[in-house]
Amino acid sequence: MNLKDIKEMVEQCTTSLLKKKDFISAVEATIKLLDNGELRTAEKINNKWHANIWVKKAILLYFKLHSIKRMRYGYDYYDKIPLKKLDGSVRVVPIGSTVRYGSFLEPRVVVMAPSYINIGAYVGADTMIDSHVLIGSCAQIGKSVHISAGVIIGGVLEPPQATPVIIEDGCFIGGQSGIYEGVIVKRRAVISSGVIINQSTPIFDSTNGKIYYGVVPENAVVISGSLPKKTAFGEVQLAAAIIIKYRDEKTDSRTALEQALR
Repeated sequence: MNLKDIKEMVEQCTTSLLKKKDFISAVEATIKLLDNGELRTAEKINNKWHANIWVKKAILLYFKLHSIKRMRYGYDYYDKIPLKKLDGSVRVVPIGSTVRYGSFLEPRVVVMAPSYINIGAYVGADTMIDSHVLIGSCAQIGKSVHISAGVIIGGVLEPPQATPVIIEDGCFIGGQSGIYEGVIVKRRAVISSGVIINQSTPIFDSTNGKIYYGVVPENAVVISGSLPKKTAFGEVQLAAAIIIKYRDEKTDSRTALEQALR
């Protein structure tokens, strides 16, 4: 079955059809291609990110296809999806990290323990994932990204047409930050510690007065802050992300990846 046939079968598949061998094979083949890095749940076309709706649908069907079963990884676990089989091209530090089948890690990725990478996620080469990090379902992480301790990169499976969180190449995500709801952090942006960004978070550019939603501009340096809002009962402060400047040599020296760790 070629990729075109697999896609057509998945697009046509319903819960009732999931009992038929050809449809089961198409769903299983899609997840295998994800696991091998031959498919992605989102991709950049003409400089714009698009969700691969049929691939995300296949993940949902995969959950439906499999029942909870006992798995033995030193201890007993009960789940529908096994762990990913890793080779020596990536470094996953024991003990406590989980990389789920259907995700993909490019060479020289480092995953510190404990961390969790969900199905459909893609992590680019030379990226550092520090301790206590969650990479949600279908999240797309670029090359040479540093994701600091305690960061949550939100996942999204439903609705299938929703674009997942995207962290582009060369970004630095500070500790205890959270990026959710399909927010796109563009190339080489720096998110300082403790910044929370979702689709409704105003991203105020203090260098030009613009406000962005859902997209952090390329090379932006972002801190947590607030913006005033007038109400019938007086002025309140709403949580916001503030672009204080754009990357310079000083920023680069502070966020440089430490090659010795690799």
